[in-house]
Amino acid sequence: MRYLEVHEDGSLVEMTELELGSEKVIIIVDEMEKKMWLWKGSSCPIRKKFIGSRALSDLRKKEYGFAYVPQSCDQDDETAEFVTMLQKVDKTGLISEGVMKRAQEIIDRQSRINVFEESQESVPSFPTPTETSLPDEDVTLKDRPAQVPSSELPSHVAKMGAPGNRPMPTILSALESESIEIKKAEDVLAPKDEAVSSQPVVETAPVKKDSILEQSFKVLRDLGAPKGFYRDLVIIGNKVYTETYTGGFEELDEPPEGIFFSSSHVPRMICENGLVRAIEFLKPEEGAELSEEDEAIAQDIEDLLGMFEIEVG
Repeated sequence: MRYLEVHEDGSLVEMTELELGSEKVIIIVDEMEKKMWLWKGSSCPIRKKFIGSRALSDLRKKEYGFAYVPQSCDQDDETAEFVTMLQKVDKTGLISEGVMKRAQEIIDRQSRINVFEESQESVPSFPTPTETSLPDEDVTLKDRPAQVPSSELPSHVAKMGAPGNRPMPTILSALESESIEIKKAEDVLAPKDEAVSSQPVVETAPVKKDSILEQSFKVLRDLGAPKGFYRDLVIIGNKVYTETYTGGFEELDEPPEGIFFSSSHVPRMICENGLVRAIEFLKPEEGAELSEEDEAIAQDIEDLLGMFEIEVG
């Protein structure tokens, strides 16, 4: 395991022990699992966070290669995978109890639904046709197709995936399972009046669709436009916005049908924590060039394309 602290000038300082702090940006390299983590303290300025992202990208490209998977998380919003990594190095005391409890619930749930794992239990005996009893509900399923280890497959098949070699369930699948409503047969077949009267009314909290939008606006305000450029258009989700003189963002009317191309704009895409926050179309002033500060946080589009490279053969 390797720990590096990111400084505001983009330099990396090796750490002998992992120490997290609200003003720090830390890169953690797990060489056993081939993962690279970018941890960002809650009090860090937005620019330092993107400098850390640039530093991680450069480190991955120069020293480790695209086989290493980069991931990022913010303080007090650590993922279950990050907590699992901390458990390996016995550093779970560095995160809050609330994050630890939430992550442990996800880890436990994921281990329970991982039906692909081989177990040493004996295969359950099924009742004969003369028996009327039904098998217990907690009998482990054994009728799944055999999973072929990737090491036994040809390299191009192992990387691209093959029929019968389904991916292993992940923590993400455990999270998604919470949103799936499973109904019993009697509930589906029950008469409508009885179903309505017997089932309590469950009030669900409305999804705050504007929260991600506001976070994107905040990132844009904190970053500002590069020196010598100004924002002409901003795309967030499937909406188009323009920046007002007061620093706010105003949604434009529904755009007309068509294909639009511009050779006079410079596009800038802003990604954070696995989300595309915004795509900006910047209008350069005459002779505009990126400042050293803007260059320090900017990454080449080739780095993004390299994330999706698949080696065949």
